Amino acid sequence: MREFSEPDVTEAREVLIPEVDRIVAGLPRCQFSTKRFIEVLLEDPDADAAYEAALGTLGKEERLAKMALHGQVISVALRNNSALKFAGFVRDDPENTDPHSHSSWWRKENA
Repeated sequence: MREFSEPDVTEAREVLIPEVDRIVAGLPRCQFSTKRFIEVLLEDPDADAAYEAALGTLGKEERLAKMALHGQVISVALRNNSALKFAGFVRDDPENTDPHSHSSWWRKENA
């Protein structure tokens, strides 16, 4: 049997979650996809730097590192952010589908 191990995302979380929370706090009342959130995150220089630093903690294989970062760090940070509500999974919408993780809709009800 082939060995299987989950990536350790502890360091990536420590680096990126403060930036995720900062970006969420600055959002107006809105609904957005995980993919769109990541696009907004990467437009901010400090958040982009944290994203790259977090990505660097997840190994040399970029595709696998992005899968862990998008699916196990960013998505979990959004789910755990008390300002957001999960609004369902993105289905049949390529514009809002993240190629690295299962995409979700999020709703911020209070600005």
